Amino acid sequence: MGEVIISVNIFKVNQRFTIMLSKNTGSPQFQSRIEEVTSKHIVCAMPMIKGRPLIVQLGIKFYGKTIIDGVVYFFTCRLLDKKVFPLPVWIIDFPFDIQRIQQRSFVRVDAMLPVQVSSVDEEQQEDIETSAPLQVITKDISGGGAQLILHEPVKVGTRLALVIDVPDMPPIETIGEVIRVERPKNDRELFWIGIKFLDIQEAFRNKLIKFIFKKQLEQRQKGL
Repeated sequence: MGEVIISVNIFKVNQRFTIMLSKNTGSPQFQSRIEEVTSKHIVCAMPMIKGRPLIVQLGIKFYGKTIIDGVVYFFTCRLLDKKVFPLPVWIIDFPFDIQRIQQRSFVRVDAMLPVQVSSVDEEQQEDIETSAPLQVITKDISGGGAQLILHEPVKVGTRLALVIDVPDMPPIETIGEVIRVERPKNDRELFWIGIKFLDIQEAFRNKLIKFIFKKQLEQRQKGL
């Protein structure tokens, strides 16, 4: 009964979550969004891979992750049915084996890293001046997020696709949510955009943390 109460509080229409077909670290992750919630099942957007529906068998068990107010919830589901009209959706049973995990506090370090930024959803395109990816840099970064330097503001709550170029490792591809917008100087069109990582793979996060510790050590040695 306790899990049902938690489920009702967590799983709401428009809530976004990540789908994983395996618990293995580094396994592919797919984004979805809750379209409808009933007492028996949840209807969610059909996950896509390279613009095409993810093909899996009915009855398959999969795993999900969602983040609410800095708390990560992991859960298990089963695929009950699929529909393609009027929208491509999955019908899944109510999540079970729900685990609530408080996110770790991550060390943040000043670092100017190239980042490619683009909107996740078409309806959010107006939040970015152009639909083409923007090339920006970070002001600082941690294992849980980053602060980007942009020449335009972005609405809090906007989700962005990020490709972060970190030295000595493959580019990090993740989805980030805008949680803070600052304008350090009123006479300049310059904005600091605080980003929270939503679905970064733990293998990449661990490598990023190693880079941050190395950067932090270098700055201490320089007396910064």
